[in-house]
Amino acid sequence: MAGPRTTKANFVDQLVEAVPESESTVVEHLDYFDELLLHLLMADLLRFATASFANGRTDISDRLLRFVDASLTGGDEYIQNAVKVSFVEHFSAWPGETPEFLDTWPLALRSALEAFR
Repeated sequence: MAGPRTTKANFVDQLVEAVPESESTVVEHLDYFDELLLHLLMADLLRFATASFANGRTDISDRLLRFVDASLTGGDEYIQNAVKVSFVEHFSAWPGETPEFLDTWPLALRSALEAFR
């Protein structure tokens, strides 16, 4: 993901540009909470990536994982914290988060998970 540093202000726009299929997840989140609660959205995105992978839509899960990985390495402190605390640390909390799914995680995400464990 090249471009401006990822911040709370531009996260959703960058996400939907990189992974248009995530838009319904974002809209549902914003409708429910009336604002962006990034830590909660990260958990939603992990479930979305997991479901996409489980449904054979690895094109979607791969793009989403690459985006989240790039957000971890290229985001501001707030974004990095949200990725670590609410995406990475929640891995294995939901059904379908298999070793095969983990094998598709880009390097920065996998490294963050190893650091957490």
